[in-house]
Amino acid sequence: MHRTARRLMPPAAMVAAFIVGTGLVGGYQARGTSAHESETHPAHIHNGSCASLGDVVYPLNDVGGPMMDANGTPMAGMEMGASSAIPADVSVTTVQADLNTLLGSAYAINVHESAENIGNYIACGDIGGSMMGSDLAIGLGELNDSGYSGVAWLHDNGDGTTTVSVFLTEAEGEGGGEGAATAEAGATGGESAASAMTVDIKDFAFNPPSIEVAAGTTVTWTNSDSAPHTATQDGGGFQSGRLDQGQSFSFTFDTAGTFEYHCEFHPNMHGTVVVK
Repeated sequence: MHRTARRLMPPAAMVAAFIVGTGLVGGYQARGTSAHESETHPAHIHNGSCASLGDVVYPLNDVGGPMMDANGTPMAGMEMGASSAIPADVSVTTVQADLNTLLGSAYAINVHESAENIGNYIACGDIGGSMMGSDLAIGLGELNDSGYSGVAWLHDNGDGTTTVSVFLTEAEGEGGGEGAATAEAGATGGESAASAMTVDIKDFAFNPPSIEVAAGTTVTWTNSDSAPHTATQDGGGFQSGRLDQGQSFSFTFDTAGTFEYHCEFHPNMHGTVVVK
């Protein structure tokens, strides 16, 4: 689970170039151009925090994909400036809540890998910080060694709505970090790990509750209960997201250590992975 430090572009520079230059502030809804033509990343505002995400409260437009106008019509893009510029995936959404509402309770902006791997979270940021007039900028930290990080800019439109602009960049040369997690309905997908281990989530317990594996092993959790569960590393790390009955989540443990985890929905459920 290797991590590298990354320097984010200053929020003001990113937002000024996009929002001010294109006049998006004030109720305009769009999806931004993608750094990867075929990749789009679902995004939502959840209640709770990145450490303990709750339900989706306000859906956001996918991060990346074609730019759309307010009527859902694609807009032509134009390549300008240096070809060496770092591409950014962008999403702009007007949500039906003023900024004070979003600051009055615990909320977080969470970005997912894809619609297919919705349970793999790649970047997240808690909503809070110092206001700049009617605006608030927050950072989006990398999750699950995805290589993605970014910034979100929230603008109170003064009419009971807030324009939420999300900017996401991927570290150059990375297509997903080591030990990247995936979640799929009813299947674990192709595994390239040297070995594998399974944990059955059944009767509101992880079975077995403690496992010992070699470095490089892929562990797969499958929910056999009718109630939803998660496999969430204590203190941050791997995060399955919500697993409904029959859904699975896999994570490859590349480094030695003891990794304790729990279910976010049922705090009495705990498990441990010991990597040798």
